[in-house]
Amino acid sequence: MANSKGTSYFYAIVGIALVLFVIGVAAVLAFEAKKISTDFKENLTVEVVLKDNVVLSEIASMQTHLQGKVYVKTTKFISKEEAAKILQKDLGENFLDILSYNPLYASFNLNLYQNYTSKDSFDLVKADLAKFAQVKQINVQSNLMESLDKNVRNASFIVFVVAGALLIFAVSLIFNTIRLAMFSNRFIIKTQQLFGATRWFIVKPFLGRSILNGFLSGLLAVLMVAGLLYYFEYSFPELGLLGDLLTFALLFGGLILFGILISFLSTLTAVLRYLRMKVEDLY
Repeated sequence: MANSKGTSYFYAIVGIALVLFVIGVAAVLAFEAKKISTDFKENLTVEVVLKDNVVLSEIASMQTHLQGKVYVKTTKFISKEEAAKILQKDLGENFLDILSYNPLYASFNLNLYQNYTSKDSFDLVKADLAKFAQVKQINVQSNLMESLDKNVRNASFIVFVVAGALLIFAVSLIFNTIRLAMFSNRFIIKTQQLFGATRWFIVKPFLGRSILNGFLSGLLAVLMVAGLLYYFEYSFPELGLLGDLLTFALLFGGLILFGILISFLSTLTAVLRYLRMKVEDLY
């Protein structure tokens, strides 16, 4: 009997751990997708072209003001000479020898924080940048920005739907796993009840065991997710999967807490169910 109970608990722990592992992997994928989206958005360059009559003192002052804007992450000044060198490198020939003058303008290349990279936000940013008297025009790949916004919204919706379906499936699977584990204890529960034991007396040891089982399941899931992360970090270091340890620490803590919570609730539900059943219904 004890061996049967131990086997049931073992299967319950492993079953919950596997479900938590899948949830953990899904959470990691969602986090990395968000991170990639953020990095891509913040690498979009906004070119602020300056007028030809801008002097160096105005450029320095403008750069200071730009860097102080809440939406600006980084600024880089490109002089007329640097712009000519960049274009010369792209063309593979010195166009200045043909034109005999430099038709290019000095500019600032800005990278914005991702919260300001949507089309609506950028319209406000563009209007604010246009207030500078030194600005001639503002260039940005608006089509790319709109396409990115659309793709991010679609991807976020898909991830939300998949995550919701996965969570419902996971909770259902865990509840069923716990009920199966409690099945072997149904006669013990009913016998204690028939001998006059209170509900709390009957339920308490099972709840204590459920907390332990949930903790072990969560810990096992954390070890599996961490092992997978270290494997990919070792194999593909350019991904930088372990760059945000705080986020993964919170994820691991969440998996353990979720394991404890779902094990506790499903055990409580199963025990109360057997307490309400008649003796003849146990067979």
